Amino acid sequence: MKNPNVKESDVITQTDWRLQGQDWLREELLRYERYAPVRQGSEHDHCEFCWIPFRTRELPGTAREGYVTQDRRWICDTCYEDFKLMFEWVLET
Repeated sequence: MKNPNVKESDVITQTDWRLQGQDWLREELLRYERYAPVRQGSEHDHCEFCWIPFRTRELPGTAREGYVTQDRRWICDTCYEDFKLMFEWVLET
């Protein structure tokens, strides 16, 4: 799901409000999948950049699928597209 708080016309720069020290995500191996909480009873997680919530059921302003790291850190579709070159992510095939 596209994050409604991020405009398509926004130019991605080092001053983008979503960049908050996520350098540890550089060159991470990502896979695209439907959201599933890691812990029993956990309701949701957030995109590591824009904080849109990932949930198992569809609700306005949430994502149900996206890109996930091996340690279960989530990145929404919009942030993936915006930052994939900057962070040099590798997609699992």
